[in-house]
Amino acid sequence: MVQRTYPGRCLISGSDTTKRKAESEIILSLNKYRREESEPVSWLILFTGFRNPKFWLYLLVDRNSTLKDIDQKLRDVWLECCGHLSSFYIAGKEYESDPSEDLEYGKGLDMADVTVDKLLTVNLTGKHVYDNGSPTTLYFKVICELPYRTKEGRKTEIVARNKRPEIFCSKCGRPATYIFRLYEDQDDIFYCDKCHIKHKSGDDAWLLAANSPRSGVCGYEGGLADDEC
Repeated sequence: MVQRTYPGRCLISGSDTTKRKAESEIILSLNKYRREESEPVSWLILFTGFRNPKFWLYLLVDRNSTLKDIDQKLRDVWLECCGHLSSFYIAGKEYESDPSEDLEYGKGLDMADVTVDKLLTVNLTGKHVYDNGSPTTLYFKVICELPYRTKEGRKTEIVARNKRPEIFCSKCGRPATYIFRLYEDQDDIFYCDKCHIKHKSGDDAWLLAANSPRSGVCGYEGGLADDEC
């Protein structure tokens, strides 16, 4: 079986890469452009869309960061639309963005209370779910520890991510920029600029086609650009 390649870009070097090659490109670029510390100071984590492997990103995380810091970065780049709740599921435990105070069910575990260095180990896997009503699920794997700091002392830094997948207009085949929310048939929801203008529906019926596994869901219309990551 021929393995699929999912094109992307290393945001440290600016070089084109693929999902499979990105790890090596990241480490080479960090070695070239960042000062090497005497001990590990960060974690490298791969996030991938559930049943949507064309969406992927590598996150460099300061070892003193919390799960809440990671959650915020995922919201900023891929998820945030209406302030929905989110959770990490790791080793049989749920860590919540806004844990319940309901005494009947017990207080939930708070993302903000969990420092990643006390939780993460190499090859650890888990998932992140944003919005229980219309969920977007991400899987993650901890790749390695690294002796390189995040850019400008940030808590988290996206160091590689997928390129925007090619999406074509359902009507004419040109590159699509809009999603029509009122159709359920996935083969008939994408529109280019010209076909969008010709359509009679109002603005509320449309979403921008975004480089995100949440594209077309709820009110999501896009997150951080590469130079903001």
